[in-house]
Amino acid sequence: EIFKTKLLLMGKDVDIIMSKVMDDKQMLAIMDLLETTSIYCPPYFGFILVFRIVQLSISHGVSVNTAYGFAYYSGILCHLGDLCNASKYAKFSLDIMQRMQARQKYCRVYSCLYFGVFLKTNHMHSCLDPVLKAHRDGLKAGDTAHATVCAVIYCSIAFRCEKKLASAKQVLTDLKREAKVYKQESVWGLAVPLEQAMLNLMGRTDKPNLLEGDAFLLVENIDTFITEATSMEAERVLCVTYYYQMLVAYIFDDLELAIQMVEKYLGLENPFEGLVVGSEVIFLYGLTSLAQARKTKEVIWKNR
Repeated sequence: EIFKTKLLLMGKDVDIIMSKVMDDKQMLAIMDLLETTSIYCPPYFGFILVFRIVQLSISHGVSVNTAYGFAYYSGILCHLGDLCNASKYAKFSLDIMQRMQARQKYCRVYSCLYFGVFLKTNHMHSCLDPVLKAHRDGLKAGDTAHATVCAVIYCSIAFRCEKKLASAKQVLTDLKREAKVYKQESVWGLAVPLEQAMLNLMGRTDKPNLLEGDAFLLVENIDTFITEATSMEAERVLCVTYYYQMLVAYIFDDLELAIQMVEKYLGLENPFEGLVVGSEVIFLYGLTSLAQARKTKEVIWKNR
């Protein structure tokens, strides 16, 4: 499907794609169904549905769903390492959304683009304001789920960009409270490991090398949290949990635990690179392996 989609898009700019607008009611209903299903189905099936959205947009004309289709498609390309075309079609998505005046899709499109593309193609600082604006606009439009996704993304970026960790933590606390008001605790769960990592780094836990403390009040310990996430096949939660446990373990010199977390992350079937940039995982793996090599003098770590 991806090769078919690439062939259909070959030689087409956004003006050509926008030259035909979909007006068939049945096709419009199909596009809505494809988009909604792609959000809630497993990733491998969602990819196919998104390819169909793009393909139908080319053959039958664009709709308000086309912007989301191109946003998701650009994320797929980014995941495959095609950053040039990922950036190109991400801009197509934004352009189509503006021309179609699809304000109701604004938050959904932005959460997709900043989750899967712009954190790799743009400077992180430049992502902060647009993501926060998308969050606010999503709340105004009533799309509280994707508004909360944008809030989680914003906190993840702020953690890396804010000069003071305390200010990033305050922003996270405010957005967490807001997510609770809108009953989006399940979506906010993606930010729980980040919150605990912040508390560890601020000295607000007895065991700073372990991702355990006030942020995980609903579970006994980090192992319980991971076990529950594994049983629910919640790979996105596992991704962020492994990453932040890896980070605090490395910072507080628990190298064996850090390496265990890296290997668990790399062993996931579908690790994602939105809230956790893949390059950061590899970088941390290199740092932990180097530190372990110096500590143990074992050759195996030099070859990692």
